[in-house]
Amino acid sequence: MKTLAKPLAAFAALAVLPMVPANADHHGAETEEVSDPWTGFRGHGTEPFWTLTIGEERLSFEHFDLLSAEAVRTEALYSGGATVFSSRSENEGQRDFIVLIEDGLCSDGMSDTPYPKSVRVFVDGLAFSGCGGDPQEVLQGADWTVTELMGDTVPDNAGITITFDGSGGMSGYGGCNRFTAQYTLDDGFSVGPIASTRRACINPEISRLEHQLFTALGTVITLEVSDDGALTLHSEMDPVLTARR
Repeated sequence: MKTLAKPLAAFAALAVLPMVPANADHHGAETEEVSDPWTGFRGHGTEPFWTLTIGEERLSFEHFDLLSAEAVRTEALYSGGATVFSSRSENEGQRDFIVLIEDGLCSDGMSDTPYPKSVRVFVDGLAFSGCGGDPQEVLQGADWTVTELMGDTVPDNAGITITFDGSGGMSGYGGCNRFTAQYTLDDGFSVGPIASTRRACINPEISRLEHQLFTALGTVITLEVSDDGALTLHSEMDPVLTARR
């Protein structure tokens, strides 16, 4: 948390950039209604603990020891990978209430859970930094190809992959068999019982790696995604799996 002599100073660099509505349509005169990507968005920070909630019409900020503030939600402005809401706090003095949301991996400093966006809030002369968005967004999408498994380098021809559906389901290929499982991502990471096909492995080395994969997934308690995009799953003692897209 920082006290700002000039709350808008942090946005001096953004002021010279062209800002457009976040949901603007640039594809022609005919436009379709665009769903609101921000209603329900939450940001949070630690040391100190705070939360930000973007509602359909309101911005709400809560610092558990220091202050709470609300403001009318203004139109979101977008430049590059940054989205800005600029409003006025309804507290006495009606000072700036500005939210800056930037795309990019973010860690909240207390857990290894990766978040898809960094969040900065400037409210009533104070500044707060933290993370936001749904961690599921970091995992879902293209397949993750396993490159290291319980200390072993996985050969390219093994083809061991994992896919996350973004709603608690995961699936993949162990080298011989396809598998599915449920996972939880909430202040940690864990994988439930694994169901797989029962195809026999011709290659004994691939069979061994597949067995290691299923064993490793059952021991995972947390995950991290590095700046270079590597996904690492950790057991209580050691990293047990690394994968890349």
